[in-house]
Amino acid sequence: MSARLGVVSVVQAMINDLRSRIFDGELPPGTPLGEVDVAAHYGVARPTAKAALENLVASGLLARNAHQSARVTVLDSADARDIYQTRAIIEAEAVRLLASTGHVPQAAHEANAQITALADASPAQIIEPDLKFHAALVNALDSARTSAIYAQLSDEIRLCMTHVQDATLLSTENIAAEHQRLLDQINSRDAQGAASTLADHLGRASKKLEAHLGLIQQNGK
Repeated sequence: MSARLGVVSVVQAMINDLRSRIFDGELPPGTPLGEVDVAAHYGVARPTAKAALENLVASGLLARNAHQSARVTVLDSADARDIYQTRAIIEAEAVRLLASTGHVPQAAHEANAQITALADASPAQIIEPDLKFHAALVNALDSARTSAIYAQLSDEIRLCMTHVQDATLLSTENIAAEHQRLLDQINSRDAQGAASTLADHLGRASKKLEAHLGLIQQNGK
C-alpha cells in the first residue's frame, strides 16, 4: 500500500517558516512584520499573509497593537519568571503522576542521550533536545489538552532563548545529570524527590534567564 502524505496549506507553510526564522534569530525580538512586506517576501496575497500573522499573534510569538504592524514579541525578565513558574506547575504535576506508577517515558531517555552527546556544543544547540526532554514528561500523561497548553508554553521558552542567544544558563553536563536524577526518581516512584529535583532544576535556569533578560533591558537592546 502506498503511503499517504499530508498536504500543508500555504498559510501553514508560511507559519512554519516564520516560526523557524524567529527561533533561529533571523527575525530578532521587536522585528516588524507588516502584512504587505510578508506577502511580498513569500509571493502570496495579502489575506494569506494576514492569516499567517494572526496565527502567530494568537500563539504569542508576535505581538500587535491596534493599527500597527505585528512585531516579534519582546519578552522581559518578568515574562520569563511567569513562563517558568507556569511550566513548573505543569511539569511538577506530570512528574508526580509519572512517579506514582514508575513510568519513565522512553522519549525522555532519548532526549537526554542527545544532550549528553552534545557535551561540547553551544548552548543554542542544547535547546531543542532539552525542550524535547521536558515535553516528553508532559506528553506521557496522554492528555491532548495539557500537551497543547504546554506546546504553546514551549514556544515562549524558545522565544526567551532567542533573546539571550548563546548565553549559558546551565552547563550541558549539569543538565544531563539533573535530568537523569529526575528519571531515576520517577523510576523509583519517589514523587516528592522528583518534584523537588525538577523545582531546583527549573528554578536555577529561570533565575539566570531573568538576569540575562534584565541586563538586555538595562542596555536598551
